[in-house]
Amino acid sequence: MTPKHERHYKRAMELIPWGTQTNAKRLTAGCEETMPPFIKRAKGCHMWDLDDKEYIDYRCSLGPIILGYCYPSVDAAVKKQMENGSLFSMASPLEVEAAEALMENLTWVEQIRFMKTGADACTCCTRLARTFTGRDHILTSGYHGFHDVFALEWPNPGVPNCVRDTVHHVPYNDIEAAEKIFETYGEQLAAAIIVPYEWQKETCGEWIHRLRQLCDHYGSLLIFDEVLTGFRLAKGGAQEYYGVTPDFAAYAKAMANGYPVSAYGGKRQYMQTLENTIITTTYAGETLSLAACIAVMEVMKNESVHDHINAMGRKLRDGFNAIFQQKGFPAEARGLDMAPFIHHMDGSDDSQKEMRNRLFVRLYDKGVFANDSWFINYSHQSEDIELTLEKMEQSIREIK
Repeated sequence: MTPKHERHYKRAMELIPWGTQTNAKRLTAGCEETMPPFIKRAKGCHMWDLDDKEYIDYRCSLGPIILGYCYPSVDAAVKKQMENGSLFSMASPLEVEAAEALMENLTWVEQIRFMKTGADACTCCTRLARTFTGRDHILTSGYHGFHDVFALEWPNPGVPNCVRDTVHHVPYNDIEAAEKIFETYGEQLAAAIIVPYEWQKETCGEWIHRLRQLCDHYGSLLIFDEVLTGFRLAKGGAQEYYGVTPDFAAYAKAMANGYPVSAYGGKRQYMQTLENTIITTTYAGETLSLAACIAVMEVMKNESVHDHINAMGRKLRDGFNAIFQQKGFPAEARGLDMAPFIHHMDGSDDSQKEMRNRLFVRLYDKGVFANDSWFINYSHQSEDIELTLEKMEQSIREIK
């Protein structure tokens, strides 16, 4: 860590638990030597730290940056709306415009509402599912945020033990475990909430199709947590990618290119449950983020965003594999085009993690902001990928 970062990091740790607001933005153990704890600005697919060192970024702010940092048309829409105000005493017409823009891509959604975080949107889906069905139990698979229902697998979650009686967690793609939960609690299950694709794993459409069948059989609702997959897997998210339609879905990160907004939507009969219960928050109609959302949807409508992202991701993944094979490095790049991951193949889990850290330390040092999921955004160009591959080859040569 450089002196400037070290001074700022020390101040942060005195004032802020973890030194940051987000768990995934804490310094990675084993990478502190070269991983910058702070980024002060970003543009396109590049970021600069406190020392003005430049990085090609593959974290994309944990997923929200789908078009690129400071994307011109998005920022222009926000600045234009700023002249009119960010929050009013009644609803803004942008709420309607943003809903229409989203539903043009999410063709299965019949009604939609806004929130602020992905965790909020997931919680809204489960709350409405319980209200609609009159049932208490929930099946979960994957990470859905910090709210009580989703935190039970964490150490010391601070959640009442009684909550555990109604929440059943199963691993991604474990069809047998899901079937057992349905066999035992099927008549009591309000919903199954799942991440349609677990990053850094191989995708499996059979898993989603089977859950749809189980929910239909037992009268439970199927909820897609599309906080990360929405607008990244495809314009229509996992529903378009897999051809499976949920009853509810939660969206967030890529829908506004980094501006804070989320949404939950679904079939009209389920969304109309809001006439019988209350879910409300003041800032859900904040207009700057809604303007950003509309602008993002407009770019996706008129430009081949996902074709480009997938092409750049394939180029990166194939380039990694060519280097690994040429250098005899025991790893393989796998995963979907828009977010490949590197699987280290030799040794125990601990030794694989050590090799991952040795590689990432060198990549950070060379100006590549590596990530377990190598997220691609629309601003990544061939020259960025080629430079990244060059830095990867140099890093492996040093390790070897």
